[in-house]
Amino acid sequence: MFDHGDLRVLLLSMIAKKPSHGYEIIRGIDEASSGLYVPSPGVIYPTLTLLEEQELLVASIAEKGRKNYSITPEGTAFLAEHQEIDANIQKKLSYARDLSQNAGGVSEEIESAVGKLKAVLRHKLVLKELSVERAGRIASILNEAVEKIEAINEALISEEREDE
Repeated sequence: MFDHGDLRVLLLSMIAKKPSHGYEIIRGIDEASSGLYVPSPGVIYPTLTLLEEQELLVASIAEKGRKNYSITPEGTAFLAEHQEIDANIQKKLSYARDLSQNAGGVSEEIESAVGKLKAVLRHKLVLKELSVERAGRIASILNEAVEKIEAINEALISEEREDE
């Protein structure tokens, strides 16, 4: 959903509007993209650390020992320099929200199916019912599904172009 470096700009933009901790940021991106992109903690926290090391953010310890991030004057200047990128990111997020709203129940059906898949996989992992072989077979099935979804999408895009 984002180009290289966009996540840094998005995080700075969000924190400039409201100082936040990592989990709030993850939830905010999830909501802003209508669930189309939910960054993992393994992506968000290293990026926050990088921005802190670059002195674009500053962290303070808040409730429950969480780090609450605020933008620094250098971060504000960086964000001003990358205003065009921020505007492009906001357009992508707006498009994702519009897409989700226009899809109606379809996106909810897909979200539900993905949620069920995650729950089943977590359950199997917790019960240690996934051998290396089973995990490989499941990954293969999921990769095939991704390829089929992409093929459907490409076919629809081609049809739309022909209709124009």
